Amino acid sequence: MKLLLLFIVAMSAYSANCALTDAEVTQKFNEFKTKYGKTYADANEENFRKQLFAKNLEKIEEHNKKYEQGQVTYTMGVNQFSDLTPEEMRPYTHGVLRPKN
Repeated sequence: MKLLLLFIVAMSAYSANCALTDAEVTQKFNEFKTKYGKTYADANEENFRKQLFAKNLEKIEEHNKKYEQGQVTYTMGVNQFSDLTPEEMRPYTHGVLRPKN
């Protein structure tokens, strides 16, 4: 149930802000899976992870546009964590997450 709720939240956030086409997201997701050796239990899990990846990719692109405009001082990029929820990231960040603006 929690996985379904996270999927719905990811889908709605992604749909509301989508600047990339589905084909672009699919290509980048496939490159991500290859680069980081990602495999998923089934098609539902893969679709869920793809939607999380798309949401995170959108955040990365928005942030990097701010960098290009001189609004922030660093860039962001896709990494091995780009298909995780914030809760799943917590062990890797020791519970420290950036505050929302």
